[in-house]
Amino acid sequence: MQGKKALLLAALLPCSGSLIAQSGTPGYLDLIRVRNRPFAKETFLEVRGGILGNLSSGKEEGRQLDDVYGLDGHVYYRKAQPFGRQGRMDLYVGRDGGYAGITQGDPSAGKGYSRVEVYGRQWGGFEREGFYQNDKFQTVGGYRIRDWRARLSFATNVAQGVRGEIGAFYGRNEFARHGRTAQAFKLPSDYKVYGLSLIAEDNKLEIDRRSLLPFRGSLLTVWIEREWNDSNDSFGITGRESSLPSSVIRGGGHLEWYFPYSNSGTWVLNVDAGMTAEDDRIHIYDASKPIGEWYVDSRLDYRILLSDLITLRPGTRVQWVRIADEFGTTTESKIFWGGQVELRFDFSESLAITAEYSYLTNESREPVNLGRDVIGKHRFFLGFEFRP
Repeated sequence: MQGKKALLLAALLPCSGSLIAQSGTPGYLDLIRVRNRPFAKETFLEVRGGILGNLSSGKEEGRQLDDVYGLDGHVYYRKAQPFGRQGRMDLYVGRDGGYAGITQGDPSAGKGYSRVEVYGRQWGGFEREGFYQNDKFQTVGGYRIRDWRARLSFATNVAQGVRGEIGAFYGRNEFARHGRTAQAFKLPSDYKVYGLSLIAEDNKLEIDRRSLLPFRGSLLTVWIEREWNDSNDSFGITGRESSLPSSVIRGGGHLEWYFPYSNSGTWVLNVDAGMTAEDDRIHIYDASKPIGEWYVDSRLDYRILLSDLITLRPGTRVQWVRIADEFGTTTESKIFWGGQVELRFDFSESLAITAEYSYLTNESREPVNLGRDVIGKHRFFLGFEFRP
């Protein structure tokens, strides 16, 4: 009886498969970590653009606390069977980085595959060395980073639904001052890197053909890498310089879990985590992620399809980081909390307008601008997504 009622309710609901644009396009970090994200359409082009802003609730030049507004967006192209061969091609250019990858083989068929990737950040990348004084982030040395990697990897099934992927990579890190780099801070010298990476992924996401969104199941990706470098110069604030180790080990994971609550509502849990050694300064203070030797960043949202055109997604956020103190002699743990809300209008299958706002008590959040690195608790985005 309950099943018949559910079927009747689903039949009475307006079918919006032709109206709601495919959502959940990955960003730069997602593309290099998540291996086989499913989409309702395997071939598509997306252009996303708009205004991204940081609202600081005050201005402190010494702490890089300021209001900044700028253009944000990306172009993402995904094509199935490129060049007439089994596999796919992914091309991405955005404010947060660039990515090009070709997968040979069909991951959806449960077989092995190989992948060639080139990716990196040639603009908008920042390092933000510092510490927390109570809940205020104090920047000691901020500077720019440009990097690129080339990676060749091979994957196979290691268990039912679980893929294991091993890869070898080579690349380079380059550094430069910006307008707020302290004069007393000595930059690291540019250096080359090479190493090995291992990635395991358990992908059980299901796509709702009505909304074209993930609505049930989970995706878990765990990665670890060993990186060697040819750097031997010291860098840092005058009197407290140190050099990088010749090799480092780092790892992390990403979890998505979707719980359908009703025909129009879904709970969405996202968790990102990472860890690295205490002397891996480049990775610890990379501003594109929560700054710290260890971190866990979790979000719980409730995605509501209000109508054929409107999607509302409110949620909460909790973040934990472990980072060195002011003197670098010990580490301390910090817990931050916040919330976010997204309102989305899908005018057609090709065009959507989105407005997003988020608050996090951690001032040291991801960069929002290509030219200036600032911190702040409030963020907003107003823009569009277009899929011709």
